[in-house]
Amino acid sequence: MENHLVTLIKRMPSFGDLPAPTRARIAAATEERRYGRGVVVLQKGARPSGLFVVVSGKLKESCCSPGGEEKVVEILGVGQTCGEAALFLDSPYPMCASALTNAVLLHVEKQAIEELIDGAPKFVGRLLQALAERQDAILRDIEADARSSPLQQVVGYLLEQCRADGADTASITLPAAKQVIASRLSMTPEALSRTFRDLADAGLIEMSGKRVKLLDAARLGEFARLP
Repeated sequence: MENHLVTLIKRMPSFGDLPAPTRARIAAATEERRYGRGVVVLQKGARPSGLFVVVSGKLKESCCSPGGEEKVVEILGVGQTCGEAALFLDSPYPMCASALTNAVLLHVEKQAIEELIDGAPKFVGRLLQALAERQDAILRDIEADARSSPLQQVVGYLLEQCRADGADTASITLPAAKQVIASRLSMTPEALSRTFRDLADAGLIEMSGKRVKLLDAARLGEFARLP
């Protein structure tokens, strides 16, 4: 029977197509960790001792202003990794990562990751692609914050989530509470709720809790004058 950790590793996109003996070596250097909602996974300034991979639940990466205001930089879900940049640079982690929900993570020891980097070019390629995609998303967010109205930011976010969930889907589930989404978009929760109401009143979306149905994605983009 296959080892539990080997099974989990096999399901993760970064490790799934590695040869079975390699997955077994990774499993031997891996620990399954469980975190309750709100528990810190990586503290700002810590030096990661390994790579974290999300098996279930969600994490948020955030930083705080001098006044103590939290800014959510990124929300991480199943299959995504955390702490890799600080791990590879051997530098302090620049943010704080904490569990948005109850979460199960894999912690793969640094030495095992370094051995993979030396001997598994496909793994390195996938990791670099994931890092590049995340950096690109963060840069686009910064640009949107500078140039977009709150309406454009919310519409852009909804269309981005729609694409992430599947090119043809017209219904999405917000990955976190509205307060967290608002922080991610550099808005107040009140401004986010007001924008959702405006979109619903215009007949462009329907909302039920965290579920958002996009009634007309094309008209939604036109409504906010998005390209």
